[in-house]
Amino acid sequence: MAAHTAEFERTLYEVTDGVHQAVGFGLANSILVEGDDCVFVVDVMGSVESARAVKTEFEKITDKPIRALIYTHNHADHVFGGRGFVPDGEVDVYAHETTESYIDRVVSIIRPILSARSARMFGNLLPREGPDAFVNAGIGPYLEIGGEGETLGLIRPNRTFADDLDLELCGVPVRLVHAPGETNDQLFVWLPDQRVLMPGDNVYKAFPNLYTIRGTLYRDVLEWAKSIDRMRELHPEHLAPSHTRPVSGADRIAEILTAYRDAIQYVHDQTIRGLNRGLTPDELALAIELPPHLRNHPYLQEFYGTVEWSVRSIFSGYLGWFDGDTATLSPAPPDERARGFRDLAGGEAGLLAAAQRALEREQYAWAAELASQLVRLDPDSRKAKGLEAAALRALGQRSTSPNGRNYYLTTARELEGQVVVESDRDIDDSVRTLLDTIPIGNFMAAMPTNLDPEKSAETDLVVGFRFPDVGESYTIHVRRGVAELRPHFPERPDVAVTVDSGVWRELVVGLRSPALAFATGDVEVEGSTLDLIGFLRLFD
Repeated sequence: MAAHTAEFERTLYEVTDGVHQAVGFGLANSILVEGDDCVFVVDVMGSVESARAVKTEFEKITDKPIRALIYTHNHADHVFGGRGFVPDGEVDVYAHETTESYIDRVVSIIRPILSARSARMFGNLLPREGPDAFVNAGIGPYLEIGGEGETLGLIRPNRTFADDLDLELCGVPVRLVHAPGETNDQLFVWLPDQRVLMPGDNVYKAFPNLYTIRGTLYRDVLEWAKSIDRMRELHPEHLAPSHTRPVSGADRIAEILTAYRDAIQYVHDQTIRGLNRGLTPDELALAIELPPHLRNHPYLQEFYGTVEWSVRSIFSGYLGWFDGDTATLSPAPPDERARGFRDLAGGEAGLLAAAQRALEREQYAWAAELASQLVRLDPDSRKAKGLEAAALRALGQRSTSPNGRNYYLTTARELEGQVVVESDRDIDDSVRTLLDTIPIGNFMAAMPTNLDPEKSAETDLVVGFRFPDVGESYTIHVRRGVAELRPHFPERPDVAVTVDSGVWRELVVGLRSPALAFATGDVEVEGSTLDLIGFLRLFD
């Protein structure tokens, strides 16, 4: 893993004449394409600051103005640095037609849990020295998003397409091709004159992240392999991925792409073959490994994704969560299981001793599972938490995947009280600016998932919302533990609210006091203001 860090040495590579790739300035790469009288940039880093650092290097090559940006997909490390390249945001931004909706989904719907899990996976809270030291992020040196002094500068796409798009940018012929893989909105960029392929995140120098432990929608791995097949048909002479270094040479690139797609299909096919024989995810994860010629390939080392995680995700993608073992159809509740482990071991002391023995025998996964039962029974037990931390640390230090290593080590430090993983980042000016660009409908769609069912168990209340600045109206009907959202104003609301969308965003994320907003008239209420305050208190 330490040797793999050299892959991300901060360097500006000349892919071929007029095409330059910045590696090591953040988790992802940015790629500059120079035309006759202007330039365009493919992927824009994850923060304004990392983008500015890349732009400084690009300006050493040319002072031609940036006329366009291209996003290969929605991931934050590829889109949030836009204003570092174009501060005023006045630029054409090309992306797939669904990219913007995926950005908004992550920001407004599942932001808290993804923030926490990403902090563990990318090692944001690990020290830079010592046995728990951060090494790298698998496909880049580090994730800059959320770092001290790093700000967000999203420029939203304004030039989108569905399948393929042929265009000319700065006099350079460009083809954009929708190519689902690591994300559903993924595209690749093809420069036919230069024979340059930019595959986005569908190819990089590590086993592909067919499943990411921070959490993701199901990644259709067969579609991923088919997307690479479309790339192979182009016979590129240069490969400029959005992570790791560029590659040149048609034969070498063809071999890499072929091995990559074969590894993806192999894991898919053998998982399906095994599940059709009745194997469970645990059994499949133990049974499936790549054949030697793929397992030893330099582009398929498990420095990011792993075969095990991929197998489990493919099983779930086809059959869902149930593993087929009837005993797990309605498993014993977690607390009951923990008490069962304790009783079988002859008490908490026996369970603690069993966990210690497993640790000493280097049965680290088993030791962690036993210790976790003790932590569930007594969350304040320093001995139990220390044992689990020791087991997780041992697993982390033996992991070749930085994702796994970072997650193990961060959780170990959480158990020891050395770090606290927050579920969200502070709202600075750049986050506030980003929130201002999210459609108000996304904020309204997030509200039902934040309803407290206990507080609302006896509530039956219809609240209508008018947002005159954007010409939109909504109904939220809280009905005994469920909040039904409808995209229109109700005929007979119990409470009617008229408010500008920006004010409502600030109320939702806690940047503005509801009482002050009511007092200043920023929120107009028809009906009982007390009912509206009570309504807001039903939501997290």
